[in-house]
Amino acid sequence: MPVTEKDLAEDAPWKKIQQNTFTRWSNEHLKCVNKRIGDLQTDLGDGLRLIALLEVLSHKKMYRKYHPRPNFRQMKLENVSVALEFLDKENIKLVSIDSKAIVDGNLKLILGLVWTLILHYSISMPVWEGEEEEAESKTPKQRLLGWIQNKVPDMPINNFSKDWRNGMALGALVDSCAPGLCPDWETWDPVKPVENATEAMQLADEWLGIPQVITPEEIMNPSVDEQSVMTYLSQFPKAKLKPGAPLKPKLNPKKARAYGPGIEPTGNRVLRPAVFTVDTFSAGQGQVTVYLDHPDGTREELKPEPNEGKKTFSVTYIPQVMGTHKVTVMFAGQQIPKSPFEVSVDKALGDASKVTVKGPGIEPVGNIANKPTYFDIYTAGAGTGDVTAMIRDPQGRQNVVEAMMEDKGDSTYRCTYKPTQAGPHTVTVTFGGTGIPKSPFGVDVGPACMPGACRATGRGLQPSGMRVKQVGDFKVDTRNAGSGDLKVVVKGPKGIEEPVKQISSHDGVFSYEYYPNSPGKFTVSITWGGQHIPKSPFEVSVGREAGSQQIRAWGPGLEGGIVGKPAAFVVESVGTDVGVLGFAIEGPSQAKIECEDQNDGSCDVRYWPLEAGEYAVHVTCDEEDIEHSPFMAYILPDNNTSDSDKVQAYGPGLEKSGCVVSQPAEFTVSAKDAGNGPLKITAQDAEGLPVEVKVRSKGDGLYSCSYTPNSPLKHTIAVTWGGVSVPNSPFRVNVGKGSHPKMVKVFGPGVERTGLKANEPTHFTVDCSGAGDGDVSVGIKCEANMVSDKEADVDFDIIPNANDTFTVKYMPPAAGKLTVKVLFTDKEVPQSPFTVKVEPSHDASKVKAEGPGLARTGVESGKPTHFTVLTKGAGKAPLDVSFSSPVNDFDIIDNYDYSQTVKYTPVQQGEQKITVKFGGDPIAKSPFTVGVAAPLDLSKITVDNLEGRAEVDQEQQFMVDIKGAGGQGHLEVTVLSPSQRTVKCKMEPQPGKADVSVVRYTPTEEGVHAVNVSYDGHPVPGSPFPVEAQLPPDPSKVKAFGPGLKGGLVGNPAEFTIDTKGAGTGGLGLTVEGPTEAKIECSDNGDGTCSVSYLPTEPGDYLVNILFEEVHIPGSPFKAAVQLPFDPSKVVASGSGLKRAKVGETSVVNVDCSKAGPGQLSLEAALDTPPTSPTGSAPRTGNTNTVPTHQ
Repeated sequence: MPVTEKDLAEDAPWKKIQQNTFTRWSNEHLKCVNKRIGDLQTDLGDGLRLIALLEVLSHKKMYRKYHPRPNFRQMKLENVSVALEFLDKENIKLVSIDSKAIVDGNLKLILGLVWTLILHYSISMPVWEGEEEEAESKTPKQRLLGWIQNKVPDMPINNFSKDWRNGMALGALVDSCAPGLCPDWETWDPVKPVENATEAMQLADEWLGIPQVITPEEIMNPSVDEQSVMTYLSQFPKAKLKPGAPLKPKLNPKKARAYGPGIEPTGNRVLRPAVFTVDTFSAGQGQVTVYLDHPDGTREELKPEPNEGKKTFSVTYIPQVMGTHKVTVMFAGQQIPKSPFEVSVDKALGDASKVTVKGPGIEPVGNIANKPTYFDIYTAGAGTGDVTAMIRDPQGRQNVVEAMMEDKGDSTYRCTYKPTQAGPHTVTVTFGGTGIPKSPFGVDVGPACMPGACRATGRGLQPSGMRVKQVGDFKVDTRNAGSGDLKVVVKGPKGIEEPVKQISSHDGVFSYEYYPNSPGKFTVSITWGGQHIPKSPFEVSVGREAGSQQIRAWGPGLEGGIVGKPAAFVVESVGTDVGVLGFAIEGPSQAKIECEDQNDGSCDVRYWPLEAGEYAVHVTCDEEDIEHSPFMAYILPDNNTSDSDKVQAYGPGLEKSGCVVSQPAEFTVSAKDAGNGPLKITAQDAEGLPVEVKVRSKGDGLYSCSYTPNSPLKHTIAVTWGGVSVPNSPFRVNVGKGSHPKMVKVFGPGVERTGLKANEPTHFTVDCSGAGDGDVSVGIKCEANMVSDKEADVDFDIIPNANDTFTVKYMPPAAGKLTVKVLFTDKEVPQSPFTVKVEPSHDASKVKAEGPGLARTGVESGKPTHFTVLTKGAGKAPLDVSFSSPVNDFDIIDNYDYSQTVKYTPVQQGEQKITVKFGGDPIAKSPFTVGVAAPLDLSKITVDNLEGRAEVDQEQQFMVDIKGAGGQGHLEVTVLSPSQRTVKCKMEPQPGKADVSVVRYTPTEEGVHAVNVSYDGHPVPGSPFPVEAQLPPDPSKVKAFGPGLKGGLVGNPAEFTIDTKGAGTGGLGLTVEGPTEAKIECSDNGDGTCSVSYLPTEPGDYLVNILFEEVHIPGSPFKAAVQLPFDPSKVVASGSGLKRAKVGETSVVNVDCSKAGPGQLSLEAALDTPPTSPTGSAPRTGNTNTVPTHQ
């Protein structure tokens, strides 16, 4: 049978394991109620065990009764339905299962039901200790797996199937729940899974209270399903260790390890200590035992020395003979992994670590190409061994530089070698084939000494120009001169050596200074490697000390320049006496000189050097170098990367006039098309003092420049680009005197530290009479929380006076601290800012505020409101009101009765905070919190289901929806009866709809009721709503009376009245049945009665039917006899007796009264003579009478 078919078969092994597991799980929970399931397929059929299981799991009773003795199938179905309804109310969802499936024993659905209970009550619902917070968002499977992974982090557990099949994971889980209960699980044999699982599950059952709902054989079965495994493992999170459990320390010799050179197969030698370490950190508690088996077969026990922490041990032994040694390491009586270790011990050798070297040949620097060098090797105490040395040249070659070894005796050897080229060399020294300490040595060999390649430059080497007490500085460049020792000697006029100081050395360039103290000829000797460099010794003629100067020179051309480009500098006169001016250029080439007089006591000088190098620029006055002459300028070759002629410099800072002392002067340099530069700007005033120029690049070749003149003198600004002056440079700027804020004086009570009171006017004076030109500006601020949350400006008036003074008047708005700033030409004057303390002149605690505008409720957005502030007895101070959200129409009105009215219109709904301050101080209860409601819109309110008619004593219900109506939300409903009594009504919100209210009331009397619906005190549209309350229909209370109910006359309306008062509301029905149809007319009298008439057209008996709500009223139907009306003219007489008669004979007269109506018939015979025979009358007995007459 294929695997797929086998797994789907009814007797599939996994299905049987699952049924057994679920049955045992159920029985474990049913133990407490003395119930048991034998067959899961049939024993739940009557519902009783299922109900019992649910009550045990949920700790609740069923929500309704069930049959304790279900003898019939219907009873069983009802019992199971009770259980399933319970699960539904517990929000435990079941799919495709009903009571019939359980009663009929559908095993698949029953197993699904039990699995749902396991998921809910054993995995999803319980709270597990140590579980992460995010576990709530996981599936039950993820939650259980995550808990196990946290408990056993070292085990690779990622499923509930194959990761459990060797039993070791169960042992690890048991030991993690109760450390020491199953400590040896790591030593278990993975090929014995059932034995492993049996031991772990028995320990869990006996000491952790985890019953074996699955057997060890089942859980190790490859066919077991994950649900069965999860069912068993879901019991572990609630496991509790029982007292007396046999806990024992964890022991795993396989976790111990040994390492170190003492157990390596090779590398150990006779008489040299062999050391190794035994690590038992993860092996538990146990004794370490070490044995050493010598080559001759003898055994020696070695002593392990515990290290700090006592989890590692150091073992040392010293081999006495060559050969194979065997090291056995035991832990807790068992050999650790890889033990025993076979160690091959070689013969003893010298100890290279005790060898030392010394000498110039191993020094990092100081050795020179083609010059022999050496070093000594000391081997005393190192034993026996061969000494070797090997030299590796800069190209890495080993055999080019020969190392010659010489035995000096006394265990000392000298190695001599001669490097043939400059560069990094490597010296390697070994002893007995092992490198000695610090070997190999890095040796940087310098080039050969070439004094002719040295160059010396500087003012201190110039033949003339130096003066007493000036610094004689110069530089010596040895970068291309190979290796050598630099020596500098300065001798004075008397041949005595003068002090010379090395200032710096960098990359082969050395800087020196000396200070001549007497005039005369000085000699500067410079040697490199013991030989003079070119032009050495230098003869320097030092003149007398420089006195007062008539001329000074400065500018970029005295510092450097570019070959073929003009190098410019400025020469300025000092004082009024000017001597004869002269110039001389000394350097690698001749240089043309031009001088242009500026007619302001200065001139611009330019010279054109033709070769690169250092030039000495002599500026003389009366044929004598001025101070600092000669100037040393270093001329660079032209690299054609910049063009100063394309640079433009412009701006107010370069104009001849307009700049003011102490004020920034700005200008711009544009070098967009001028190449690379760089830009350099120097400036001096007419007294020769340098002025700092700040330069900021704006990108794209634009530079923003500024300087601040410190004196009202002419300033000269030199601008160079790439070392060459730009067009029109240098620029001469005449700086004006400007203003003097420091000369401004401020005084008066308004700037005194104390003495001011709030809301009392004060003043102070600003005296600018000695400050020059400039504008006065004043600023007065009060500190935060003085009149608002932030600093605020104080209004003031500044009044100019006639003597360059100003009077400033202001009124402190509140108590606190004021800061008064006074500026002159935008600069603060002395002592500014002034800090002024203002004392209070009021008591804000005595101020009260009240009114609807401060009420917590009742304020609507868009609706004007107000409140009143009472200040009587609180002193004099300004009132300030601020709002936390926008308002309109804000106004404060003084009522001139120690009160002020504040009006405002809120425009934003929500919580509004109103802060009221008096003299800058919050008043009592400020800030006030006001709830601003949305604008009132009654048109948004709807009243639904309010009927115009109602029955007395019947509860009526309607709804009011106020959504979007804004306002305060106060809905009120009242009902008035026809007698103007208030009818009790109940109003409550509709569930789930906060804006909808349900109103209920019961009319108690008949008539029109008025339902009043108001919102925030305003009647809603249509209110009051009329509702006519009527009694329920009662035909027995209807009355009918009138002659028309008894009878009538043909052709005459037969009238009667119907009275329905007290009979409620109902339909009235009228019919008249008789010989012919009678027309009926009915009119409502408006008082609960109606008048009815019908018109009979023929005589006879008529039935008048009166029905109320289709039921006859009392007396109905009424029988009415209708007769013809009295009309003698309708009597018809006939017969022979009317024409003739005989005496003594009977004469017959027929009288027809059928159409004459009711009446008494009488006959009378009229004779010409008095009657001799009687006349008579005959009562009407019919419509026609026959009356006999006698004569």
